[in-house]
Amino acid sequence: MKAEFEAKYIDITWYDKNTVLSITESLLPLDCEYEVDKYICSTVIYPKTEGIECGQLAFRFLKKSTIKPYFVNGAGEKIVLKCVLDTETLKEWWIEADSWSSKSKRWQGKAHRTAGSIKVYLAHEVCQVNIGSYDFTLEQLDTYLADFKSDLWELILDEQSYVKGKGKTVNDGVVTQDTITLVNNLLSHSQNILKNPKAELREVQTLKPRKAVKPVNRTFMELATKGGSKLLTSRSTEPSYNVPENRYILYVLERLYKIIKQLVAISQNKTKRYESNIVKLGSRLEAFVEDKLIDKDLVKKDLEKLRDSFNTKFLSANLQEKLELFNQRGLGEQNTSICFLKIGSKTKGGDSRFLAIKKEYSDNWFETEVATQNVFLKQGEPLFLNLLEQGFEYKIMGNLKYKSGFSNGKQWHTYELISMRKIKIVGGDKLTQRHESFKAERSKAVHFNHNNWVKKLTKNERAEQEREKRSIQKRLDFYAIQEKHVGIVFNSLEPKLRKFKAAIKKLKSMGVKASSVFPNSMTFVQNPDYQFIHSGYKKIRELTSLTDDDLLLSLERIEEVGLINMPLLYERWCLLQLIKVLVQNYGYTPTDDWKKELINIIETKQNYQSLVFKNDNLKRTVKLSYEPMLENGKTPDFVMDVFFIKKNGEDYKKRFVMDAKFYSNSVLQKAGGVSGVVKQLYKDKDYSEEGRNTVFIIHPVKSAITEKVSPQSWGNNSYYGELALFDWDKNRKEYFHQYGAICANPIERLNYLDEFQRMIGMFLQYGIENNTLNGKVDDVESLNFCVACGSHDLTLKINNRAKSAWYECNQCKHFTTYNHCNSCDTRLIKNGDYWTYHSQMPMEPLNIKCPSCESLL
Repeated sequence: MKAEFEAKYIDITWYDKNTVLSITESLLPLDCEYEVDKYICSTVIYPKTEGIECGQLAFRFLKKSTIKPYFVNGAGEKIVLKCVLDTETLKEWWIEADSWSSKSKRWQGKAHRTAGSIKVYLAHEVCQVNIGSYDFTLEQLDTYLADFKSDLWELILDEQSYVKGKGKTVNDGVVTQDTITLVNNLLSHSQNILKNPKAELREVQTLKPRKAVKPVNRTFMELATKGGSKLLTSRSTEPSYNVPENRYILYVLERLYKIIKQLVAISQNKTKRYESNIVKLGSRLEAFVEDKLIDKDLVKKDLEKLRDSFNTKFLSANLQEKLELFNQRGLGEQNTSICFLKIGSKTKGGDSRFLAIKKEYSDNWFETEVATQNVFLKQGEPLFLNLLEQGFEYKIMGNLKYKSGFSNGKQWHTYELISMRKIKIVGGDKLTQRHESFKAERSKAVHFNHNNWVKKLTKNERAEQEREKRSIQKRLDFYAIQEKHVGIVFNSLEPKLRKFKAAIKKLKSMGVKASSVFPNSMTFVQNPDYQFIHSGYKKIRELTSLTDDDLLLSLERIEEVGLINMPLLYERWCLLQLIKVLVQNYGYTPTDDWKKELINIIETKQNYQSLVFKNDNLKRTVKLSYEPMLENGKTPDFVMDVFFIKKNGEDYKKRFVMDAKFYSNSVLQKAGGVSGVVKQLYKDKDYSEEGRNTVFIIHPVKSAITEKVSPQSWGNNSYYGELALFDWDKNRKEYFHQYGAICANPIERLNYLDEFQRMIGMFLQYGIENNTLNGKVDDVESLNFCVACGSHDLTLKINNRAKSAWYECNQCKHFTTYNHCNSCDTRLIKNGDYWTYHSQMPMEPLNIKCPSCESLL
């Protein structure tokens, strides 16, 4: 349902309290989503920028209305809005005008500058504005906006970063030595023009001595009236530099200045990024020690879970709860009786399990005897059979339908569980095994407690650490080379900026006005300086892929944006980071028309814009859509459809849905925390499309994971669906790694891109696979790649065990292990301590927990 209003931030320049001089609008309006009886939009305030005007929230009717809109704040107070007319666009905006500040010359408001919720009544429509609070300083906000613009320019200009060759992901960027030489020559020729610019002599009148006078009409009047005056008006000439050739040269120099300025900004941005990567990797390298600090809180949680795993009262209560929930569907309970049973392995057909059964606990088990009989439990209602696990002994009250007969010389007995009222665990080998495991883990914990929770790494753990250190050192060497190359670019171009600016200033001081019209004059044929500026400008646009005038104009418009809608900017920023990961980290090449599509997304608010990326080496195509409509009518922020070919030649498709939430911590908690937001999107709004899609939220709240489940460094801020965390998470065995949340804070420069890379890497490596092995090999069915650097150049190294695959990346030496869970046979992939998205065991970093059954590797 489309709203009949729009909400924007505007900046108003006032002459006095009743007179508007000008109005500047934010680039795009706030997102307004209809829910039940109202529209909902979100915005933020910044307490640390108090006193700095960052725009004013304003509303505008898209259809004419005579009803004055008003706020209702948290205290229930009604605040009528003030109408402001933009004399240029004739748009009527409604703003809160609580008090006039004569010092800053603007109307000020309170409601939209206070964290909480306000309702805006706009004729017959209601808009609820959720207002969060962020402790960003003005400097941080400016950095955020500048980084966004720089990222956009880099993606547009830096075509050489797209993967061209084997294993190549990043290089020194768009600026080659040819480009630097071209810029130097352009500057030299522009300075030559300034020394001898083209000029036209224009006739003027000026005072001259009597003997030098060339008379005009005024001269004879002066002779008649002044008589013996020494100076008289005379005809004269002076050079004019505001000629078509110079006007075009000024236009070109201004364009060159903007392009070179962005190349300098890109190289500066890359230098910062490489420096950050070097600092981050250096910190990771220094963190490798032979002593590992154990997270005792996670150990305590694990011990509590292990204790519950053999507690028959706890286990029986959980089973009975599941049974009662199911029985609410109205299954019959006739002919119930009590018996004891335990189940064995599946039969060859897979529709039955071997069974042991008895009437009384003291009786002997009636079970399969190889020579004479087989006893089966037939699949009746699937839930009943799913509740019964091999290794446990159960006491049940239910209805068992019995049949018997002979086959191949053996008597068979089949029981079908028609209904069940009660279930209780009374024993079994698995209880004993779990009890022994608990005692072993508790013994380890006691040992670590005596040693201040510090663990000496084992030989195997040190060997894995050395492999990871070798990979990090490889990346450090790579980034050091890149930083050096980019430094050369910056040092070569940055000094030229000032000289180009000086040339532009000089031409303007000579009265030249810029014009984009190219004059077809002989000057550009005969004068080598004018000729080179024209041809050099065309050449540098080719080198920077800016031959499209519309594209360059759009980039310039975005560059001028100062008034920003932060939640919407966060969406666009997240989009750029997703593209950066696909292109720069994972080697996907965008299609030819992607630049215009991206600019269209940034500049407009049209739904369903999409970008296509290909990786021929991996036989994959990624379609990244912005605000598409799902079949159920919902519109998430991003949908990533991955089309790929398996090793056996089959075509396959998998979908990843992401939503950017620029929430403050207070707004996130009001929404139920990460759990509440993920549940709303995955289940309530059905972004998962009945469990088929992976769904993640992207947010900037640090330490949003209030109950940490993974010991890795990312465990405090992000959740990759690695273990059960939410109280509504009842289907772990089916939907592990299917939903989660990552913290991507644009102010935290060191880590945010890694969160995107780990999330996208997890989906491209693990999320597109069917990870329930059922006897299949551990290795994935799609083509393998390195999660750390994106390379497809891998060497397969087979472990001695029958079901395992090890790969080493030939580019960055990252080591990946494909294995399986010994308990439930789920595929597990280890990517080292940093990139692994499964949860590690707190006391054994070499071991990871199965995301399906949460057992050890």
